[in-house]
Amino acid sequence: MKSAEIGRNVMIVGSPGSGKSTLAQQIGARLGLRVIHIDQIYWKPGWTARDSGELPALVTEAIGSNGWVFDGNNSRTMALRGEKADTLIYLDLPRSLCMRRVLKRIALGYGRVRPDMAAGCPERLDPDFLKWVWTFPRHSAPGLAAFYEAFPRRKYRLCSTMEVEAFRRALTSEERHLALPS
Repeated sequence: MKSAEIGRNVMIVGSPGSGKSTLAQQIGARLGLRVIHIDQIYWKPGWTARDSGELPALVTEAIGSNGWVFDGNNSRTMALRGEKADTLIYLDLPRSLCMRRVLKRIALGYGRVRPDMAAGCPERLDPDFLKWVWTFPRHSAPGLAAFYEAFPRRKYRLCSTMEVEAFRRALTSEERHLALPS
């Protein structure tokens, strides 16, 4: 990939462990965009899920002004974000890689709250979550693939670490062509 065109409102979706938050931080820093993590909106302290009725209003508020990178899935708010997004990045990486990354994240951060997580939600070993990550290709990936196919604007489907790295390099190379409409 020689260049990557990125707009002002970027959605990043994919399996847990695919690198959504890391890529969002890199894009945000490179382009001066606000970084929004769905986990910070979805979760309340103590790993308590927010009432689903609250989510649309909170997401709408978060994307109310242009200039953001929003990482995370949450099918209930995908359409809201998709309407405002001018760029979609789907990290469609192998399940085994995502699982290894999640296990590493747990091991290295156990008991601490990640920067992309809601306050009061420390990293923990949760067998149900690990099962959800492992079965992600069956229960969630088909919906993400359909969302990606239907997305009408600029989009990237990155299916390997090599493709993700090439995309990152394109963002930081002197040959980049970044579309930043005001």
